[in-house]
Amino acid sequence: MPRLPRRPVPRLLLLLGALVPVSGCGRRLGEPPTPGNGGAAAALRVLVADVRHDDLVAFWKHGLPPATYAAVERDWQRRQQQVATERARAGFHRFMDGFDRPRAAATLAAQWQPTLVRLDRQYSDQLPVLIAIGGGMVRQLASHALAMDSAHSRSLEPLLAPWVTWAEQAPWLDLDRSRQTAGIAVETVRSLHLTTLSQVSALDFTAAMAQASRLLAGAKRCLVLYGLSLDEVLDSVQVSLASRKGDLAWVRIDYLLQGQPRQAVLRMQRVDGRWYPMALPRLAGTIDPPDWADWARFAPDRAGVAARTGDPGAVPVQ
Repeated sequence: MPRLPRRPVPRLLLLLGALVPVSGCGRRLGEPPTPGNGGAAAALRVLVADVRHDDLVAFWKHGLPPATYAAVERDWQRRQQQVATERARAGFHRFMDGFDRPRAAATLAAQWQPTLVRLDRQYSDQLPVLIAIGGGMVRQLASHALAMDSAHSRSLEPLLAPWVTWAEQAPWLDLDRSRQTAGIAVETVRSLHLTTLSQVSALDFTAAMAQASRLLAGAKRCLVLYGLSLDEVLDSVQVSLASRKGDLAWVRIDYLLQGQPRQAVLRMQRVDGRWYPMALPRLAGTIDPPDWADWARFAPDRAGVAARTGDPGAVPVQ
Protein backbone atom coordinates (compact mmCIF):
# COMPACT_ATOMS: atom_id res chain seq x y z
CA MET A 1 0.00 0.00 0.00
CA PRO A 2 1.45 3.42 -0.86
CA ARG A 3 3.03 5.59 1.77
CA LEU A 4 0.54 8.05 3.18
CA PRO A 5 1.08 11.78 3.70
CA ARG A 6 3.86 12.64 6.11
CA ARG A 7 2.04 14.73 8.67
CA PRO A 8 -1.54 13.41 9.10
CA VAL A 9 -0.65 9.74 9.59
CA PRO A 10 1.88 10.15 12.43
CA ARG A 11 -0.73 12.30 14.19
CA LEU A 12 -3.28 9.52 13.72
CA LEU A 13 -0.84 6.91 15.04
CA LEU A 14 -0.17 9.02 18.10
CA LEU A 15 -3.88 9.49 18.63
CA LEU A 16 -4.67 5.79 18.36
CA GLY A 17 -1.66 4.96 20.53
CA ALA A 18 -3.04 7.20 23.23
CA LEU A 19 -6.66 6.16 22.85
CA VAL A 20 -6.24 2.40 23.12
CA PRO A 21 -4.55 2.26 26.54
CA VAL A 22 -7.05 4.73 28.00
CA SER A 23 -10.12 2.99 26.58
CA GLY A 24 -12.03 -0.14 27.38
CA CYS A 25 -15.39 -0.97 28.90
CA GLY A 26 -18.30 0.21 26.80
CA ARG A 27 -20.91 2.72 27.98
CA ARG A 28 -24.17 1.00 28.86
CA LEU A 29 -27.18 2.20 26.93
CA GLY A 30 -28.70 5.17 28.71
CA GLU A 31 -25.89 5.41 31.27
CA PRO A 32 -24.71 9.03 31.56
CA PRO A 33 -20.97 9.73 31.66
CA THR A 34 -19.45 10.40 35.06
CA PRO A 35 -17.69 13.75 35.53
CA GLY A 36 -13.95 13.75 36.09
CA ASN A 37 -14.31 14.54 39.79
CA GLY A 38 -15.18 10.94 40.71
CA GLY A 39 -11.53 9.92 41.11
CA ALA A 40 -8.73 9.23 38.65
CA ALA A 41 -9.91 5.72 37.76
CA ALA A 42 -13.51 6.90 37.29
CA ALA A 43 -12.36 9.73 35.03
CA LEU A 44 -10.47 7.25 32.89
CA ARG A 45 -13.54 5.05 32.62
CA VAL A 46 -15.41 7.99 31.11
CA LEU A 47 -12.74 8.22 28.40
CA VAL A 48 -13.03 4.46 28.01
CA ALA A 49 -16.72 4.80 27.16
CA ASP A 50 -16.13 7.73 24.80
CA VAL A 51 -13.56 5.93 22.65
CA ARG A 52 -15.40 2.62 22.65
CA HIS A 53 -18.30 4.47 21.06
CA ASP A 54 -16.12 6.42 18.60
CA ASP A 55 -17.05 9.70 20.29
CA LEU A 56 -13.96 11.91 19.99
CA VAL A 57 -15.97 15.04 20.77
CA ALA A 58 -16.79 13.71 24.23
CA PHE A 59 -13.30 12.23 24.58
CA TRP A 60 -11.52 15.57 24.23
CA LYS A 61 -14.06 17.46 26.32
CA HIS A 62 -13.74 14.91 29.11
CA GLY A 63 -9.98 14.49 28.66
CA LEU A 64 -8.88 18.14 28.72
CA PRO A 65 -9.38 20.79 31.42
CA PRO A 66 -11.84 23.47 30.19
CA ALA A 67 -9.15 26.15 29.88
CA THR A 68 -6.92 23.77 27.92
CA TYR A 69 -9.78 22.74 25.66
CA ALA A 70 -10.50 26.39 24.90
CA ALA A 71 -6.82 26.97 24.04
CA VAL A 72 -6.82 23.93 21.75
CA GLU A 73 -9.92 25.28 20.00
CA ARG A 74 -8.27 28.66 19.44
CA ASP A 75 -5.07 27.09 18.12
CA TRP A 76 -7.03 24.80 15.80
CA GLN A 77 -8.96 27.75 14.38
CA ARG A 78 -5.73 29.64 13.74
CA ARG A 79 -4.24 26.70 11.84
CA GLN A 80 -7.49 26.17 9.91
CA GLN A 81 -7.23 29.68 8.52
CA GLN A 82 -3.61 29.12 7.48
CA VAL A 83 -4.33 26.07 5.28
CA ALA A 84 -7.13 27.60 3.17
CA THR A 85 -4.94 28.30 0.11
CA GLU A 86 -5.64 27.81 -3.59
CA ARG A 87 -3.28 24.82 -3.58
CA ALA A 88 -5.17 23.32 -0.66
CA ARG A 89 -8.50 24.01 -2.37
CA ALA A 90 -7.39 22.23 -5.54
CA GLY A 91 -6.05 19.31 -3.51
CA PHE A 92 -9.27 19.03 -1.54
CA HIS A 93 -11.36 18.81 -4.69
CA ARG A 94 -9.05 16.21 -6.25
CA PHE A 95 -9.28 14.15 -3.08
CA MET A 96 -13.04 14.36 -2.60
CA ASP A 97 -13.85 14.01 -6.30
CA GLY A 98 -11.71 10.90 -6.47
CA PHE A 99 -13.64 9.24 -3.66
CA ASP A 100 -16.98 10.34 -5.05
CA ARG A 101 -16.52 8.87 -8.55
CA PRO A 102 -18.18 5.62 -9.64
CA ARG A 103 -16.13 2.50 -8.81
CA ALA A 104 -13.85 4.55 -6.55
CA ALA A 105 -13.13 1.53 -4.34
CA ALA A 106 -12.07 -0.62 -7.31
CA THR A 107 -9.87 2.21 -8.57
CA LEU A 108 -8.22 2.65 -5.18
CA ALA A 109 -7.55 -1.08 -4.89
CA ALA A 110 -6.05 -1.06 -8.40
CA GLN A 111 -3.71 1.76 -7.35
CA TRP A 112 -2.51 -0.20 -4.35
CA GLN A 113 -2.09 -3.55 -6.14
CA PRO A 114 1.24 -2.90 -7.95
CA THR A 115 2.86 -1.67 -4.73
CA LEU A 116 1.59 -4.64 -2.74
CA VAL A 117 2.76 -7.11 -5.39
CA ARG A 118 6.19 -5.47 -5.54
CA LEU A 119 6.56 -5.48 -1.76
CA ASP A 120 5.49 -9.12 -1.62
CA ARG A 121 8.09 -10.10 -4.21
CA GLN A 122 10.96 -8.05 -2.81
CA TYR A 123 10.37 -7.74 0.93
CA SER A 124 7.89 -10.34 2.16
CA ASP A 125 10.54 -12.13 4.24
CA GLN A 126 11.95 -8.85 5.55
CA LEU A 127 8.64 -7.17 6.31
CA PRO A 128 8.58 -8.12 10.03
CA VAL A 129 12.05 -6.62 10.46
CA LEU A 130 11.01 -3.44 8.65
CA ILE A 131 7.91 -3.17 10.83
CA ALA A 132 10.01 -3.63 13.98
CA ILE A 133 12.22 -0.77 12.79
CA GLY A 134 9.09 1.26 12.14
CA GLY A 135 7.95 0.60 15.71
CA GLY A 136 11.15 2.21 16.96
CA MET A 137 10.50 5.20 14.72
CA VAL A 138 6.97 5.54 16.11
CA ARG A 139 8.39 5.56 19.64
CA GLN A 140 10.84 8.30 18.70
CA LEU A 141 8.08 10.27 16.99
CA ALA A 142 5.85 9.97 20.06
CA SER A 143 8.69 10.99 22.37
CA HIS A 144 9.40 14.06 20.28
CA ALA A 145 5.77 15.09 19.77
CA LEU A 146 4.92 14.68 23.45
CA ALA A 147 8.21 16.23 24.61
CA MET A 148 9.15 13.21 26.71
CA ASP A 149 12.44 12.94 28.54
CA SER A 150 14.66 9.90 27.98
CA ALA A 151 13.23 7.96 30.93
CA HIS A 152 9.63 8.37 29.78
CA SER A 153 10.66 7.64 26.20
CA ARG A 154 12.14 4.29 27.25
CA SER A 155 8.90 3.49 29.10
CA LEU A 156 7.10 3.50 25.73
CA GLU A 157 8.99 0.41 24.57
CA PRO A 158 7.11 -2.19 26.67
CA LEU A 159 3.83 -0.41 25.85
CA LEU A 160 4.40 -0.50 22.09
CA ALA A 161 6.07 -3.91 21.93
CA PRO A 162 2.89 -6.08 21.81
CA TRP A 163 1.38 -3.82 19.14
CA VAL A 164 4.52 -4.08 17.05
CA THR A 165 4.38 -7.87 17.44
CA TRP A 166 0.83 -7.88 16.07
CA ALA A 167 1.87 -5.61 13.17
CA GLU A 168 4.76 -7.94 12.29
CA GLN A 169 2.32 -10.82 11.86
CA ALA A 170 -0.54 -8.97 10.14
CA PRO A 171 -1.26 -9.87 6.47
CA TRP A 172 -0.58 -6.38 5.12
CA LEU A 173 0.20 -7.60 1.59
CA ASP A 174 -2.98 -9.63 1.09
CA LEU A 175 -4.73 -8.34 -2.03
CA ASP A 176 -8.23 -9.42 -1.02
CA ARG A 177 -7.95 -7.56 2.27
CA SER A 178 -6.64 -4.49 0.44
CA ARG A 179 -9.74 -4.53 -1.77
CA GLN A 180 -11.97 -4.66 1.30
CA THR A 181 -9.93 -1.89 2.94
CA ALA A 182 -10.39 0.27 -0.16
CA GLY A 183 -14.15 -0.21 0.08
CA ILE A 184 -14.18 0.85 3.73
CA ALA A 185 -11.98 3.86 2.94
CA VAL A 186 -14.34 5.07 0.21
CA GLU A 187 -17.41 4.50 2.35
CA THR A 188 -15.83 6.37 5.28
CA VAL A 189 -14.73 9.38 3.25
CA ARG A 190 -18.14 9.65 1.62
CA SER A 191 -19.81 9.55 5.04
CA LEU A 192 -18.14 12.88 5.89
CA HIS A 193 -20.41 14.68 3.39
CA LEU A 194 -17.84 17.42 2.78
CA THR A 195 -18.15 19.16 -0.59
CA THR A 196 -16.15 22.42 -0.40
CA LEU A 197 -12.97 23.55 1.32
CA SER A 198 -14.87 26.53 2.73
CA GLN A 199 -17.18 24.07 4.44
CA VAL A 200 -14.20 22.23 5.92
CA SER A 201 -12.43 25.43 6.96
CA ALA A 202 -15.53 26.47 8.89
CA LEU A 203 -15.25 23.42 11.15
CA ASP A 204 -14.14 24.34 14.65
CA PHE A 205 -12.25 21.80 16.74
CA THR A 206 -15.41 20.23 18.12
CA ALA A 207 -16.99 19.83 14.68
CA ALA A 208 -13.72 18.49 13.27
CA MET A 209 -13.59 15.87 16.01
CA ALA A 210 -17.14 14.82 15.13
CA GLN A 211 -15.86 14.08 11.63
CA ALA A 212 -12.73 12.43 13.05
CA SER A 213 -15.02 10.08 14.97
CA ARG A 214 -16.20 8.69 11.63
CA LEU A 215 -12.58 8.19 10.58
CA LEU A 216 -11.85 6.35 13.82
CA ALA A 217 -14.80 4.04 13.21
CA GLY A 218 -13.55 3.37 9.68
CA ALA A 219 -10.01 2.70 10.92
CA LYS A 220 -11.36 0.16 13.40
CA ARG A 221 -13.17 -1.68 10.61
CA CYS A 222 -10.00 -1.80 8.52
CA LEU A 223 -7.88 -3.13 11.37
CA VAL A 224 -10.32 -6.01 11.91
CA LEU A 225 -9.40 -7.21 8.42
CA TYR A 226 -5.78 -7.49 9.57
CA GLY A 227 -6.48 -9.43 12.73
CA LEU A 228 -6.96 -6.67 15.28
CA SER A 229 -10.33 -5.77 16.77
CA LEU A 230 -9.76 -2.59 18.75
CA ASP A 231 -13.27 -2.85 20.17
CA GLU A 232 -12.44 -6.28 21.62
CA VAL A 233 -9.26 -4.85 23.10
CA LEU A 234 -11.19 -1.94 24.56
CA ASP A 235 -13.90 -4.20 25.96
CA SER A 236 -11.25 -6.20 27.83
CA VAL A 237 -9.78 -3.20 29.66
CA GLN A 238 -9.87 -3.09 33.45
CA VAL A 239 -8.98 0.23 35.10
CA SER A 240 -7.71 0.54 38.68
CA LEU A 241 -5.86 3.09 40.78
CA ALA A 242 -2.20 2.11 41.21
CA SER A 243 -1.10 4.97 43.44
CA ARG A 244 -1.78 8.58 44.26
CA LYS A 245 0.24 11.46 45.66
CA GLY A 246 -1.60 14.73 46.11
CA ASP A 247 -2.87 15.94 42.77
CA LEU A 248 -1.03 13.20 40.85
CA ALA A 249 -2.28 9.67 40.31
CA TRP A 250 -1.05 6.60 38.45
CA VAL A 251 -3.83 4.50 36.95
CA ARG A 252 -3.23 0.91 35.88
CA ILE A 253 -4.84 -0.37 32.69
CA ASP A 254 -5.04 -4.14 32.18
CA TYR A 255 -6.21 -5.37 28.78
CA LEU A 256 -6.05 -8.32 26.37
CA LEU A 257 -4.33 -8.04 23.01
CA GLN A 258 -5.00 -11.07 20.84
CA GLY A 259 -5.77 -13.08 23.96
CA GLN A 260 -2.58 -12.12 25.79
CA PRO A 261 -2.76 -10.04 29.00
CA ARG A 262 -1.08 -6.65 28.74
CA GLN A 263 -0.64 -3.75 31.10
CA ALA A 264 -0.05 -0.02 30.95
CA VAL A 265 0.14 2.73 33.55
CA LEU A 266 -1.17 6.22 32.85
CA ARG A 267 -0.25 9.31 34.87
CA MET A 268 -3.11 11.68 35.67
CA GLN A 269 -3.38 15.09 37.27
CA ARG A 270 -6.17 16.74 39.25
CA VAL A 271 -7.10 20.20 37.99
CA ASP A 272 -9.82 22.18 39.77
CA GLY A 273 -11.11 19.02 41.39
CA ARG A 274 -11.22 16.89 38.24
CA TRP A 275 -8.78 14.26 36.93
CA TYR A 276 -7.20 14.32 33.46
CA PRO A 277 -4.51 12.26 31.67
CA MET A 278 -1.35 14.37 31.64
CA ALA A 279 -0.36 13.40 28.08
CA LEU A 280 -3.56 14.57 26.39
CA PRO A 281 -2.90 18.34 26.22
CA ARG A 282 0.37 17.76 24.35
CA LEU A 283 -1.26 15.18 22.13
CA ALA A 284 -4.13 17.51 21.27
CA GLY A 285 -1.63 20.16 20.26
CA THR A 286 -0.11 17.85 17.63
CA ILE A 287 -3.39 17.36 15.72
CA ASP A 288 -3.25 19.51 12.59
CA PRO A 289 -5.93 20.19 9.99
CA PRO A 290 -5.32 18.00 6.91
CA ASP A 291 -2.82 19.14 4.30
CA TRP A 292 -5.11 18.57 1.33
CA ALA A 293 -2.36 19.19 -1.21
CA ASP A 294 -0.61 16.07 0.16
CA TRP A 295 -3.73 13.98 0.66
CA ALA A 296 -4.87 14.56 -2.94
CA ARG A 297 -2.13 12.22 -4.17
CA PHE A 298 -3.84 9.26 -2.52
CA ALA A 299 -7.36 9.66 -3.84
CA PRO A 300 -8.70 7.10 -6.33
CA ASP A 301 -7.26 8.11 -9.72
CA ARG A 302 -8.18 6.10 -12.85
CA ALA A 303 -5.68 8.02 -14.98
CA GLY A 304 -2.95 7.30 -12.45
CA VAL A 305 -3.70 3.57 -12.55
CA ALA A 306 -3.40 3.52 -16.34
CA ALA A 307 -0.15 5.51 -16.26
CA ARG A 308 1.49 3.26 -13.68
CA THR A 309 0.41 -0.06 -15.15
CA GLY A 310 0.62 0.90 -18.85
CA ASP A 311 -2.53 -1.18 -19.26
CA PRO A 312 -5.84 0.64 -19.87
CA GLY A 313 -7.59 -2.61 -19.02
CA ALA A 314 -6.38 -2.30 -15.44
CA VAL A 315 -8.57 0.77 -14.98
CA PRO A 316 -12.01 -0.05 -13.53
CA VAL A 317 -14.76 0.91 -15.96
CA GLN A 318 -17.74 2.95 -14.88
